[in-house]
Amino acid sequence: MIKISKSEFPKALEDLRISAVEKGLNAGEAYNTLQNPLKSEVKELLMREQGHLCAYCMRRIPDERKLPEGVPNVIIEHWTPRNPSGFDGVAGALDYRNMLAVCSGNQGDRTSKRKSRLTCDAKRDNRLLKVNPLDQSTLDTIYYEVSGKIKSSDIKINNDLDVILNLNCQVDTVRLPESRKQAVAAIEENIAMLNDEEILTYSKQILADFENETDPKTPYIGIIIWWLKDFIQSMEG
Repeated sequence: MIKISKSEFPKALEDLRISAVEKGLNAGEAYNTLQNPLKSEVKELLMREQGHLCAYCMRRIPDERKLPEGVPNVIIEHWTPRNPSGFDGVAGALDYRNMLAVCSGNQGDRTSKRKSRLTCDAKRDNRLLKVNPLDQSTLDTIYYEVSGKIKSSDIKINNDLDVILNLNCQVDTVRLPESRKQAVAAIEENIAMLNDEEILTYSKQILADFENETDPKTPYIGIIIWWLKDFIQSMEG
């Protein structure tokens, strides 16, 4: 997971939010007023600011697989749920600052009828999260194991990652830890070909390159950046 910096929100979306408030619409009714072409524009903006990666699992979006009818290849996610328990109102349903772009969460996978195969928003439903791709302080608690599993030193965030978002799902065709591990393996192979004098300079350069990527970003870039920082720190003693 990586930090996402929000861009300027579309004026038409803010106008829609204000109108929904004035009409006294609830969150569901308000969100249903977001229709194409504005909805497609919002999705494109979200994907561009995220480098066309899912805000949670860092897969490439939009999903290029053939999905069942009714399952979108990119989903507008609300970090604060549209319908949190005990609240009725527009809330963040039309607030661009509350929106993220996420993958289909394996809803199109042949095994995804079982909840254990779902990830990201598809697995989360309306549960509250502490981990927040818009808040660096929550991301600073994240680390990765050699297996590619994503973890956190914060117990609540660790539960968000492992249980609520199911980002360590590795069953049948859904193998997120393995995909992250392979992303790092490609970097390790390049480093293994260098002599000792070149390794540190090369590692610092490619770290800067990854940190400065814009759109599109490399899938699973979060583990690559974390691994490079950890590797450089170990090299420097």
